[in-house]
This record gives sequence, C-alpha cells and structure tokens, in this order.
Amino acid sequence: MIKKFLTVLVIFFVFVSYPLMSCAEQLTILHTNDTHSHLYSFGTFNQYGGMARMSYLIKKLKWQNSNVLTVNAGDVFVGTFAFNKYLGYAELKIMEELYDVMCLGNHEFDLGVEALTGILSGVLSGGAPVGLPILCANVDFKQCHELKNFVKPSMIQQVGPLKIGLVGVVTIDEFNYSQEVTAILTDPYEAAGAEALALREQGCDVVICLSHLGKVPDVEGLSKVPGIDIIIGGHSHDAIFKPIIKNKKIIVQAGEFGKYVGELKVRVKKGKVKVLNYKLHPINRRVRRDWTLVKTLFDLKKGIRQDPRFGPVYTKPIAWARWNLEERWEEGNPHRDTALGNLIADAIRDGVDNSGMVPQDGSLIALEANGYIAHRIYRGMVVGNDVVRTVPYGYDPESGLGFKIDAVLLAGAHIFAGLEYTVSMVELLDDLSLQVSGLKFKYDSSQPPGSRVDPYSVKIYSSVKDQWQPLNPNGLYWVAITEQLLSFLQSLGVEPYEMIETGLFEYNVVRDYMRKLKILKYKSEGRIIDTALLPGAGK
Repeated sequence: MIKKFLTVLVIFFVFVSYPLMSCAEQLTILHTNDTHSHLYSFGTFNQYGGMARMSYLIKKLKWQNSNVLTVNAGDVFVGTFAFNKYLGYAELKIMEELYDVMCLGNHEFDLGVEALTGILSGVLSGGAPVGLPILCANVDFKQCHELKNFVKPSMIQQVGPLKIGLVGVVTIDEFNYSQEVTAILTDPYEAAGAEALALREQGCDVVICLSHLGKVPDVEGLSKVPGIDIIIGGHSHDAIFKPIIKNKKIIVQAGEFGKYVGELKVRVKKGKVKVLNYKLHPINRRVRRDWTLVKTLFDLKKGIRQDPRFGPVYTKPIAWARWNLEERWEEGNPHRDTALGNLIADAIRDGVDNSGMVPQDGSLIALEANGYIAHRIYRGMVVGNDVVRTVPYGYDPESGLGFKIDAVLLAGAHIFAGLEYTVSMVELLDDLSLQVSGLKFKYDSSQPPGSRVDPYSVKIYSSVKDQWQPLNPNGLYWVAITEQLLSFLQSLGVEPYEMIETGLFEYNVVRDYMRKLKILKYKSEGRIIDTALLPGAGK
C-alpha cells in the first residue's frame, strides 16, 4: 500500500512540475574569433594555439555539455602561410566538423568578392563547396548574386528544445576594404535589427548576433539593437574574461589566433536569458591534440614546404629574438612606438634605401600603420612563418606574399596632415596610428582632433648630416610605404608628386633585415610620444 502510494506521489509530482521545468533550459555556446589561419601552434616552444588542440578542446566541451552551439565570429582568413597556400579553404573544411556556423569577418573579403565566392564554392581549390553555414546580414546581395548562394543574413538552429536565431554582421570601416567591397556593405545595426525582428517573429527562444564589429561598437552600438540577447564578438581581438552586460545584452569575445575557446552557459526562461557561467579556456601545451587531425595538418604543412614560393618556412631559422617584440603599445605608456613597429619600419626604410631606386638625399622616411602589423614576435628562434604572421596582409598570386612597397615623394605639409589624421581617433583605436623610421614626433591626445600634433616636434633624420632636422612644410621628402597604406592616404586626398614602384615585398624586406641583424633586441624608443600621458600632464 505504501509502495503504491509513493509511486502515485512521484507520478503526480512529475506531472505537476513538468511545465515549470520545461520553461527553463540551459544553452552552452562555444565560441572563437579572429583565428587568422593559425592552424599550427606558435610562440616560444609552440606553447599557444593550433587547430589540433582547438579541435580536441571543442570536442571535449561538447561531450561534457548538452544543448551546445559552436560558433566563430569571423576573420578565419589571412595570417600565416597556411592561408597564402590554401586561401582558407582547407581551414573551412576542417571547421565543418567542429562548428555549427560562422560569420564573415573583414579579412574574408581581402581577395575580393569573386575570390571569396570561388573559395566557398570550392572552385578555386577543385574541391566540394564549403558546407559550414556562413552568415552576414549587412551585405547587399543584389550586387553579388553568386555570393548569396553561400552566405545568408541569418539562420535558425534547433539546439535541443531551444530554437536559436543567429544573425551575422561585419564592420563597414573603409580602412579595412577595397572600394569594391565597401560598395556592397550596408549599415550593420539596421541589418541586425531587421533580422533579429524576423527571427523573433519566427518564434526563436534566443537570438544571437555574431558580430565582427569590435568591442566598442558591440558595447556602444549593437547593444542598443532590439531583439538580440547575446553578442558573440570579434574584430578587435579582445579577450573578455567576464561577460559585459549592456542594455540587457550579454557580450563576449575570445581574443585572437585561437589562443582561447570561450564557453558561455546561459539559462533561457520565459523569454529571458541569464548568464550561468563563463570561461575562456586557454589553448596551450596542457591541451591534448586531436589525433584525427594530425595527418591532415601534417599533409597541409608538407604542401606548404614543397611549394617553391615558400620552402622551409616552419623550420629554417632567420633570427633569434632576445625577448618578445610587442606589436601594441603598453596601455598608459606615453611611448607610442612599439618594439616590433620600430623593427618593421626600419626594415622598410633599409630595404628601400639599399635598393638604389630612390635618390640618396639622406632623408628617407618609412611608415607603417599599426593595423597592418598583426602579431608579436616571440622570444627564441624566428622562422619565416613568424615573419609572415607579423605582416600577413595583401596577396600576390605569383609570389604568395603580401603588400608591396612603394616610394613616394610628399610635401612636408602632406606628411604633417597625415600624422594629424592618424592620431585623430587614437583614444578609440590604434589601427590608424603609425610606426615610423627616420621620423619622430609628439602629439597630445587630450586635445581636439585636428590639433594634436606638435608641429615643432616633428623631426626628420638626415643621414648626410647625421642629425635630426625640423620638418619643412614646403620641403619634399621620400617616404617608403606599403601600397595599401598609400592607397588609404590617397583616399584622404594625399597625392604624391612622384611614385616609384619598388617591387619589394614587405615580407621579404622584414625577413632580410632580421637576417642581417641576427639577434633581435628592439624596444620602444620614444619615436612617437603622447604627451597627455607624461607625468604631470594636464596639471
């Protein structure tokens, strides 16, 4: 009798409580972003990243959790010789087995819309089309019909009992694109809002935006878009260790180059989404490798090594770095030149100076933008793939290398105006800021844009006189610069009096300069100083 009563009581409890239990569900989102073709481990003793480690960790986390969604927030392309050889196709095919969806990043457009379509369709590689769902809502598909077959604005994914809506958006910053690509991009906030509304109308329990806009636009702009619950970010390479909650949106991002996998656990109840737990899992030497990928990755590396354009870029020493050469300045430090920036700018200047193509007047300047310097050089042996990770952008089909270098003749007034523009938004982003050689200057970031550079601080080094001389606004100066940075300056109305196409590749001049040095000991030298950060400034 008692046993029968207990059985009835259990059945009654389950029946009564079922609606309460069913209205709350847990969702786990695994996410990465800005992996940039880092298929192989990197850093001193290869301690970071690698697709085999990432694959093992993602599979492990999937096995440990239920209701799992795995996403990538863009910039899979460009960054290593793996991309220069396979144009991202090999990486996307590996990702098919690991991810549910990705959104486009700006670097997916680096080779143009036609090439992107060729990669996704498999035409350029002679393989099958990429099966991984790819999203981007702020593309005008009326202008690129073929891409529409492989990229969608949004999608719905059933994850256990939950109906998940996903939408992707990409930055529209012109600094990142050719004119062809800029012409097909639309407002990301408007596009995300329209798709989020449509997904809500289709009964989605959760709407996730895969955003390749960057941390600041995510927090200050995308968080205001109605209908979105979660923003999985990318583009700004921020490792966000604690979710940002803004306007009831959950905002996360997992750093860069596959150094982390983010794991976000949320509870979905009565239309509300709440964070249960969040962790950035480091991908390092403690993480095992997925043995099922070992042969695939070995064969891909073998293909790179056997390509006559590249050779032993993973094994042949070029130089030795005494310490990590950082590509970004230290926050709060008034020195705005970086160790790696100084090295690269010096390498460009040295390469052009020794080419004999530019008149030897002793006042050659070299410039490179922070945004085109991608990755630090780690302490220890430096190989070719380490070099290309620092200057990976652009693509030349014949050589498989990136940007070429031009020498241009500019007026001093043009140089000053260019410097002023590059520090106009320095408090928001550092991509536009320059790294320099044969030039030094100071600016005050506390002043209004357009009046930050101290004109009396701008000095040009004369190797003939072996001294620094004031910039003459009416004088003419030869400037060594990458073709992409020149194109950007021209878009601002800066036109050179003369231009010499040197035919030199940035990768080659940086590599050869490192070889000449043998031991890399660069530091920040104060070539560029933000006086607003000097002790006592503003008092």
